[in-house]
Amino acid sequence: MMKLIELHVYGYGKLEDYVINPLDQFDVFYGENEAGKSTIMSFIHSILFGFPAKQSAEVRYEPKNNPKYGGKIKAFFPDRGVAVIERVKGKASGDVTVSLEDGTIGGEELLKDLLKRMDKGIFQAIFSFNVHGLQNIHALKGEDLGRYLFSAGTFGTDKLFHTEGFLLKEMEQRFKPSGRKPLLNEKMKELKDVQASLKKAEQHNDQYSNWVSEKEEIEAAIDRFEREIQRLEQSGVKLREYKRNERLVLEAASLERKINEQDKSFFPEDGLNRFERLDEQLKNTQARKLALEEKQDYYETELQKSIPDFELLETETELEARTKNLPLYDQLKQEKRLLESKLEEIIEEISLLNDQLYTNFNEENIQGINTSIFIKEQVEDIQQTQQRLTDKKHRLEADFEEEKRGLAELEANAERLKSRLLGEDQRKQLMIELDQLENTERIQSEWRYVKDQIEAVKSSKAAEKIKSKKQKMKDRQQTLLLGGIFLIVLFWGVVNSTWLLAAVGIAGLIFLAVGLFKSAGHSESELSAEAQILTKLMERERELKESLSIHSGGNVFSTKSLLAKDEEARQQHRELIVKIEQQHHRFEKVVQQFEEWESEYGNLKQKKAELLGQLGLSEKQEPIKLLDAYHLLEKQKQNFREKKRTEDSLKTVTASIRDMEDSLKMLAHRFLQNGNFTPVEAAGSLKRALREAMEQQAKHRNMISKLDELGEELASLQKEELVLSEERAGLMAKADADNEDQFRLKAKNTEQVKGWSARLQDINHQLYASGITDEDRQKILTGISLEEQIEENGAKLEACKRDLNRQFDRMAEVKQKMNMIEEGGIYSELLHKYRQLQHEFAEDAKEWAKYAIARDMLSKTIGQYKDERMPKMLTMAENILSILTDGSYIKIIPQASGSGFLIERKDHVLFEANELSQATAEQVYVSIRLALAAVHHDRYPFPIIIDDSFVNFDHLRTARIVQLLREMSSKNQILIFTCHRHLLDYFSEKEIVHLQEKSTNIV
Repeated sequence: MMKLIELHVYGYGKLEDYVINPLDQFDVFYGENEAGKSTIMSFIHSILFGFPAKQSAEVRYEPKNNPKYGGKIKAFFPDRGVAVIERVKGKASGDVTVSLEDGTIGGEELLKDLLKRMDKGIFQAIFSFNVHGLQNIHALKGEDLGRYLFSAGTFGTDKLFHTEGFLLKEMEQRFKPSGRKPLLNEKMKELKDVQASLKKAEQHNDQYSNWVSEKEEIEAAIDRFEREIQRLEQSGVKLREYKRNERLVLEAASLERKINEQDKSFFPEDGLNRFERLDEQLKNTQARKLALEEKQDYYETELQKSIPDFELLETETELEARTKNLPLYDQLKQEKRLLESKLEEIIEEISLLNDQLYTNFNEENIQGINTSIFIKEQVEDIQQTQQRLTDKKHRLEADFEEEKRGLAELEANAERLKSRLLGEDQRKQLMIELDQLENTERIQSEWRYVKDQIEAVKSSKAAEKIKSKKQKMKDRQQTLLLGGIFLIVLFWGVVNSTWLLAAVGIAGLIFLAVGLFKSAGHSESELSAEAQILTKLMERERELKESLSIHSGGNVFSTKSLLAKDEEARQQHRELIVKIEQQHHRFEKVVQQFEEWESEYGNLKQKKAELLGQLGLSEKQEPIKLLDAYHLLEKQKQNFREKKRTEDSLKTVTASIRDMEDSLKMLAHRFLQNGNFTPVEAAGSLKRALREAMEQQAKHRNMISKLDELGEELASLQKEELVLSEERAGLMAKADADNEDQFRLKAKNTEQVKGWSARLQDINHQLYASGITDEDRQKILTGISLEEQIEENGAKLEACKRDLNRQFDRMAEVKQKMNMIEEGGIYSELLHKYRQLQHEFAEDAKEWAKYAIARDMLSKTIGQYKDERMPKMLTMAENILSILTDGSYIKIIPQASGSGFLIERKDHVLFEANELSQATAEQVYVSIRLALAAVHHDRYPFPIIIDDSFVNFDHLRTARIVQLLREMSSKNQILIFTCHRHLLDYFSEKEIVHLQEKSTNIV
């Protein structure tokens, strides 16, 4: 869920550099009037959604004495983490900057993404509500109250309520089914009256309809003549165009005729030029052929004079090989000396490496050492493992010291924090005092009640005494009267010996005596019971006064503060104990890792010893670096191999030197008849002799090559001569010419036809540009005179124009007669007025239909909301209402039609909203608003902001709504703004943010 963490006001209203930090999940902002509660609520809305526009009804809260306008909010978003939203004065809604904890920085678009594209109006309607909603409840009566509650449950505001009323009002202003004053009702009546008058006037104007029909016939005839005149004018234009292009059409026809009369036999394209080129090429080829034959005879004579020494030339390869390697003779000797020196160095390096490895390797035992890639991998693995274990040891040592130091710091912090904790006895005493201080008001109330009871008992006792005295006097009088009567009866019975009467008199006297005794006892018992009650009440009064005197000097806020600080310290101490346990666990883990390291290092040493044994090495004096020893061993094996290769190379070089000397002496003896030359002298002489023979051979080969080239060129010229002759004959055959003269005559005729075709093409282009088609050409060539056609078309055109003028004259007569009828009566005026009224009625009806459609769509939307979205909201609202009213009201039922609610009491009696008490209606409104915010939590987990919406609740329902909001704060952050001091008793001091009027305030 989204949670506001910090508010920092740069300048907003009268608040300047004002900071509220931190904000908890459930906070109550308390301040007197003008302390800044509304300013802070507006600040939250403005930073999140933009400053109000200057022409807006909302207050902008621009500071009077501070140039900085705006501020920033730090908030947590579940999918992006902590974000800082800063908005300052700039464009209309302000310039906003959003910074995320991953380093992302953005503007308005990023903020909209964070707020899930939530609109300011919707946010205020769903998640931010205040006392104004309750004030509306006080102002509404009857059906309006139910509709207002329905609107609050739909959009969170009274928009639906006002929209529905606005649409109904607009519709009724325009039309009522039984109304008279609405606009459409008045126009409908006027329209009916005008229609009746029009029908009466129409009965006197039957002739007018005949003239109207004739007018329509004349208009149709005029239209027909105008179309015919347009066609004839276009035809005249085309005939004149024909006349202008008549000469070109005739010339084109003449050229086509001449071309068709010419010989249609085929003549090759550009035939004459091709024929002349072939003839010239054939003569040139025959001249070149004669020159080449003379040159061929000359080269054959020179060939016989240049025959070389073929025996010497046959040894060219061997001689070249011997003389070519001669420059290497000295190099081979130098290489031999170098190889001998290198062999000595290798032997010395083998001895040095044996000393470094503390071994005595030779050609036989070195080959038994395994230095394969697998052994190298084992060596590298052991080397890497050894390095890793060394690094691990250093790291473990550092971790050991760090964990040891961290454990000591945590234990010291725990001891220091423990010393700050309150003792158990002191804490219990403070809790008892807090309980007593919190019950002070109850004790005072009970004390006042006991005092009132004492006064009541005393007053009752005094009244009872007065009443008892009066009753005793009355009873005494009655007793005396009855006693006198019973004495008279007794005396009368004794005197007259009527013993029955005497017995009655005696019984009556006895009954009176018993009654007097019981009455006295009852009065005494009542007085004794009242005295006991009074004694108990006075004893309780004394106890309560003592309790009040004991706790009269205590401070509930300071006691709560001490206990809260102690609880916070205890929580920190418990957290430190947990951290110490975790640190102990990490410390033991490091020790365990040391033990694992020792075991792993022992295994490594064993593997290293085994591998050294395989390599023929041992750690006798000091530890051996295994990888370095492996590389030295590889190098030693390489040295032995290099020693063998060097010895083999030395043998090869010695044999090559001997072979070069023997071969050059043998060649010098064979071709120079002298075997005493040194290798260098023999090679020089042999090369000179070979060069001379090769020059003679090159000359001989050049003559042969030139003769071959001449032969090929002669053959090519012969082929070319044949091809040209055949091509020349083929060209004449295509033209069907027996000789050259006939061929040239046909060429001349072909050129003449080409000229005619070009001229014909040019004429065709001109005619096409003038719009003359093939069909038009045929019309020009028909032989009918174009002048006659033009005159005939002109005559038809004039006749049509005369007919058109006659129709215009007839139209004028008909219109004049119609005007006479129209001017003579009111038909036209009534007709105009009737059509005007029809148009106005249609426009006004469209306007009424807009509102009717809008109201119908609103009704359908309400119906859809009732069926799909409202049940979930109502279920939650019913639960909240049941909690607030302690189960007195259990159901909120939408009206079957319209936009109201029925409220069901626990005895299943249904009430409309206007039948509820004012307080219950407010609780229904609050239940609906809270439920609306709760059902949107899954998609929009935003904070809920409440401004003094529970001030009219009694103390029981206030306690219930506070408890409900505490439960809701697990899903939504709850921020409550109030200026009522008595509401703070329902919240802990930690939950209350006191707003003070300061220029800088850090809460």
